Amino acid sequence: MPNNRMKINLSEYASLEEKSECFLKSDKYENNCIRTFDEFDNWFSYWEGVNQRRKYKVYFRGMSEAVSNTQAFKNPIYLSVDEWGAFGRNFMSILPVAQSFNSFIRHADVVKMGNFTMLTGLLSSDPKKGTFKSPLFYIFKAYSNNCLGSAVDTYVDCDTFNTEKYKGIPYLDVTTTYSKETNTVFINVVNRHKDKAITADIINTSGDFAGNAESSLINSKDLQEGFTFDKQNEYIPVKTAIDTKNNKLTCTFPPHSFTQLKISVKGK
Repeated sequence: MPNNRMKINLSEYASLEEKSECFLKSDKYENNCIRTFDEFDNWFSYWEGVNQRRKYKVYFRGMSEAVSNTQAFKNPIYLSVDEWGAFGRNFMSILPVAQSFNSFIRHADVVKMGNFTMLTGLLSSDPKKGTFKSPLFYIFKAYSNNCLGSAVDTYVDCDTFNTEKYKGIPYLDVTTTYSKETNTVFINVVNRHKDKAITADIINTSGDFAGNAESSLINSKDLQEGFTFDKQNEYIPVKTAIDTKNNKLTCTFPPHSFTQLKISVKGK
């Protein structure tokens, strides 16, 4: 990138004129930064707000491509998502972290930076007993340590649900990454159904699986129960081996849960 290119912050509350000016001058910016905030009062508005963030990235991609073509920009336009994150007090508050990571991976051609807010909040704290690792820490670790390499297009066919604003939201939110260096695939699955487990077949259409898969499950029976020091051992991801056969495996995803699947593939 040229040294004289700048970064710009763009709030979702910016006016139409400010957004238009940002796009028209994007050739001068290294990253366009979007800052967003959510509020929710029930399960469906909860996912509605998260889905809005995904729609905004799709909007940015379309606008950036259109402006680049019409203005003959020489430099690509990238997106930085600023101050995203969660307080991580209970399980309901951290599922959007996995959802956000999935959104970043799904739009990896556009999103080049994600600035997590409240970074020290990755560790939970008890005033008397000290800090401890909560599910927020383990979800963040699963993505940051494992989802390296290339994002892979993932086709998902499952039941859907509707909110007041959006229709046909899949219950399973899925992304996949592939590391050529380690010949490893990681599949990240958020089951957004509040009460129902979902069983799915995972089929590989390119290359061959090598050996069994490993499932790491992060879950909680109570969405609203606060994380506590005394229960920290319960928050450690539960790992399970899953058989693979003919480039296929079957996995059940508990309600309101996060699962990361690790699968080795044969090198080419």
